[in-house]
Amino acid sequence: MTSESPPADQIEENAMIAYREGRLEEAIDGFTAARQAFLTEANEIKAAEMGGNLCVVLLQADRPQEALNAVERSPAIFLSVGDKNRAAQAYGNLGSALEACTDSIGAENAYHQATELFDSLGDKEQYSYTMQALSRLQLRRGQPLEAIVSMQLGMEAKPQSGIRNRLLRRLLSLPIRLLNR
Repeated sequence: MTSESPPADQIEENAMIAYREGRLEEAIDGFTAARQAFLTEANEIKAAEMGGNLCVVLLQADRPQEALNAVERSPAIFLSVGDKNRAAQAYGNLGSALEACTDSIGAENAYHQATELFDSLGDKEQYSYTMQALSRLQLRRGQPLEAIVSMQLGMEAKPQSGIRNRLLRRLLSLPIRLLNR
């Protein structure tokens, strides 16, 4: 009697449930198995998607090098089929993994690629989120002016403008206005 493996979609679903419930090791095992199952089915796109999911979970489990290995090929795979949205997300994940691996230059490049794609897609929310991540990275790298500009661009892209965001935008514009005098 042979036991059949569950379909890749079912493995993915179980991994997602484990992730949502905070069972990181089980989610890591699940996304790894799902990625392999999709590769076995010759579904490279879904395998790359699982690599992105795996990256996120591995970063949360403080395993940055494994996270980087899981996602490093994903942007190119998505771009090869014209999927700019998933490519942008993959570049964002790649930036996070590179940053966690202390490759700040590589992380900055990946974040820039993500923001360019999100901007071209008109995805203001993801653009804003990625610009804020870039700003935090630039601040840690000792680039305060670049960080302010990135944060300001990210804040301007946000669709909703609450009182807190308007105040923050005003504060961020002060250094720029002072430099232009």
